[in-house]
Amino acid sequence: MSHSDLDTDEVAAIYDELLKTYRTEWEYRGHRSLHLAYYDDEHDEPAEAAMNTMRRLSEAADIDGSEHILNIGCGAGEDSVWNARAYDTEVTGVNISETQLEIARENAAEHGVSDLTTFNYDDFHELDTIDDDSVDVVWGLEALSHSADRARALEAAQRVLTAEGRVAFTDLFLTVDPDSLSPEQQGRIETINDALGLRIGSIDEFETTLSETNFGNVQIEDLTDGIKRCTERRRSFARIAHPVGRVLGVLGVLSETQLDSFKASAEIDRLIEAGVLGYYLVTADTDR
Repeated sequence: MSHSDLDTDEVAAIYDELLKTYRTEWEYRGHRSLHLAYYDDEHDEPAEAAMNTMRRLSEAADIDGSEHILNIGCGAGEDSVWNARAYDTEVTGVNISETQLEIARENAAEHGVSDLTTFNYDDFHELDTIDDDSVDVVWGLEALSHSADRARALEAAQRVLTAEGRVAFTDLFLTVDPDSLSPEQQGRIETINDALGLRIGSIDEFETTLSETNFGNVQIEDLTDGIKRCTERRRSFARIAHPVGRVLGVLGVLSETQLDSFKASAEIDRLIEAGVLGYYLVTADTDR
C-alpha cells in the first residue's frame, strides 16, 4: 500500500482479518467497539471508557431522538447501536466490509434496535445508498483517517446532509506540519498507515478542508490526554504480543496483518508521547 493511494478492498481485508483479534477483546470488554477509549474521572475502566468516547462525540454533536444519523465507517455497528439505544433515534451505518456489516446487524438485533438501524455497503466517499438532504448528522468515530481524500468525503457529506445538518468526528491527526516530520517519524507514520489502512493527516489541514468544502462553525477539541491510557495499554500489550506473535505466526496461529497491527499500536503511542499525533473531536455545520 503506497503512501498516497488507498485500496478499498485492501482496507476491508485488513479489518476482516483483524476481527480475529477484536473478537477476543470484545469478549473481554463486553462490547464490539474498535476505537480508542476516552478516560475521565467517571469512566476509568476500559469498557466504560470506550463507551465514553461515543458519548463525548454524540454530546458534542447535540444528538437527540428526532434526528437521522449517518454513521460513516460504522465497523461492527457498536457506535450505531449505541446511538440508537441512547437517543431512540434513527441511524444508518455504512461500511466497506460485508463481514462487519453482518456483525453490525446481529449486534442491532441483540440489543433490540433493528427497527432503528440500517447498515449499508457503501463507501463514505460516494454514499450511493444515501439520498440527498436526508440526514441530520454525519457521525464518524475514527473513520476519516481511512481516507486519502477527505475533501471528497466531506463533499459527499454535504450532499446528504439537510440544510441545518452537521458533522461530528473524532480521529487521530498529526499535530505538526507533515513536512516537519523527521525521517524516523515519517517511517512510524507509514508503519501505522500500512498496518491499519490509514492516511493520517494534520489537524490544521483538516480544518482548512472543512472550510473549503463549505462547512462553518468549526469547533475543535483536543482529547489526546483522555486516550493516553488506552494507547499506553495497547503499547504494553504489543510489547508482549508482538514477539510472542512472531512465534505464533511461524506456527500459523497469527497472521502478518495481526502482527503488524500490534506494531502499529505501539507506534501510535510513541508518536502521541512525542507530541506528533493527537486525538481530536471536530464538529462543523453545513454552511448553506
